[in-house]
Amino acid sequence: MQMWRTHLLFTTFIMMSGLAGCGNTEEGLEQGQRLATAEQAALDEYDRPPPNGLNGTSPSCFWAPGTQQALRTLGGAALDQGGGSLSNIPLSQVSSDCREVLRSAVECALTPDQSVSDPVTGELYTGWWGLAPSWLGEVLSVEGRRYVTACMVQRLNYYGASVPILLEGPHPGIAQSATFGPQYPISESTVFGDLFSSTTPLLGLLPAFNVYVCWESLLPQSCGLLGLPLLLEERICDDAPLCGLMVLGPCDLSCVENGPYWKCRSGLLSPWQTETVRVKLETATCQ
Repeated sequence: MQMWRTHLLFTTFIMMSGLAGCGNTEEGLEQGQRLATAEQAALDEYDRPPPNGLNGTSPSCFWAPGTQQALRTLGGAALDQGGGSLSNIPLSQVSSDCREVLRSAVECALTPDQSVSDPVTGELYTGWWGLAPSWLGEVLSVEGRRYVTACMVQRLNYYGASVPILLEGPHPGIAQSATFGPQYPISESTVFGDLFSSTTPLLGLLPAFNVYVCWESLLPQSCGLLGLPLLLEERICDDAPLCGLMVLGPCDLSCVENGPYWKCRSGLLSPWQTETVRVKLETATCQ
């Protein structure tokens, strides 16, 4: 959530968080009920091949210090540590309820014909989007770190509901699809960042890393006031404003066209990043 600086941008972010309410209102409950309906519909969506998929990862699990440490550990080595198993990430570091984040990392990185097992729970994690398939046998590359980060962030959902999504970006695994694109007419947001290279101490007091999100031009017209209820509540909002999510406003303020996608930067002096991931939604998600 399921996307994130001058003083003006920070003020805008605080204002938007207040408008959205982060799900603590009666309106939030109604939105939760609507997402529950979307989750039921999603059961029939998941059999569509990539770049289709589902969001639904819990923000609290994703941002937990133990989870972020586990992801950094996984990124520094091959996913397959022998015998088709991940590194041993104990339940004291990532609880059984939050192993979904490890699964999400694998689904974002590997292809459907690649898999790796969790040696603690015994669960088999199978790839889906294939944004960093070489990670199975080697350290995660810079490009892979960025694509997997953006993919995982785009899969966050405040309510934990599984909503059908379509990912797009300048990567063969998520290139624009003439087949599926029309089924997802709402371009919601574009994300970029790199959680795996962050050196921020994992003390639970500060964001583990910075991830940047801009909303697409269609979002304000498609999903309410500036698209904020969708962007900050139903999709990527966390309980605290300091969750590492930096909202840059409309994409054309911080990004330039990169073919049908965007390349973006976090500030005027920052380098451009081409490894961006856009999420698109079905019309029903905004109704």
